[in-house]
Amino acid sequence: MSAQLPYSDAFRAHLLLERRLSENTVEGYLSDLRTCWTGLRGGNDPVAALAPKKLTALFAGFVELGLSPATLSRYQSALRGYAEYLRDAHRLPLDEDPLRGARIPGAQRYKPRSLSHKEMGALYAAAAERMAAGGAKEARDAALLELLYGLGLRVSEATALPLDALRFDDELVLVRGKGGKQRLVPMGGKVRAALREWISGGRAELADPGAATVLVNARGRPLSRMGAWNAVRALCLAAGIDAETVSPHTFRHTFATHLIEAGADLRAVQELLGHADISTTQIYTHLDPDYLREVHASFHPRNRS
Repeated sequence: MSAQLPYSDAFRAHLLLERRLSENTVEGYLSDLRTCWTGLRGGNDPVAALAPKKLTALFAGFVELGLSPATLSRYQSALRGYAEYLRDAHRLPLDEDPLRGARIPGAQRYKPRSLSHKEMGALYAAAAERMAAGGAKEARDAALLELLYGLGLRVSEATALPLDALRFDDELVLVRGKGGKQRLVPMGGKVRAALREWISGGRAELADPGAATVLVNARGRPLSRMGAWNAVRALCLAAGIDAETVSPHTFRHTFATHLIEAGADLRAVQELLGHADISTTQIYTHLDPDYLREVHASFHPRNRS
């Protein structure tokens, strides 16, 4: 039986109202916290329960149980968010981060590979060739590529994006992300031109009169997530890229990675991606080792003659 988590109702309200997380996300968060609280044998005193030594022992026990790195990362994230809430609510000392003093095994998350600039060039070239030789479906696939890479949208955001979210005059897209949170993403000139061409051409040919989404399938209805996966696979095959290593989310990861490599501020990338926690952005912007070696060789003073 799991232990009672102190201030759980207040923390739930914080997650729902202030962090604007969905009900399902909040329930998962709280479930992970209760599992940790049981392992910590925590009572009603968070200061004692979240002592670094107890956290170290907790995660050592999780490792002995054979829990995966992804699960360890999830538990660590839940505890960190809870500790931050307790500090903000003055229920933990403001200058105390219990996780900082704990020895927690390295946790990992799934990191999809990012595509190189050369691979993205091949994909855009393939998309253009398919449009020239094909029809509305191929034009739709090119528009999907712009939403995933040009704007960095999640596949769920891209397939659900309504037409009225495209604010061409303002050069912005209003995106509704996880938990109903909204963000504005700028549209560059090439993205605007490609989306305008799709809307006035292929989409006008395919879409049912009542269709409200930017992307539609061959029957004129909103494109499904599976339809988006199939479109990405077709683009990769046309570009000569191994489709088994690429998903729609790969383009979002590539969007962030290319921005960071070009010198974009991490906080700005966080806003563009719609991440509530910057640690998530840091994971999605994991830079290629070859790029890091190039930066080190070019800029570190010990590498200069």
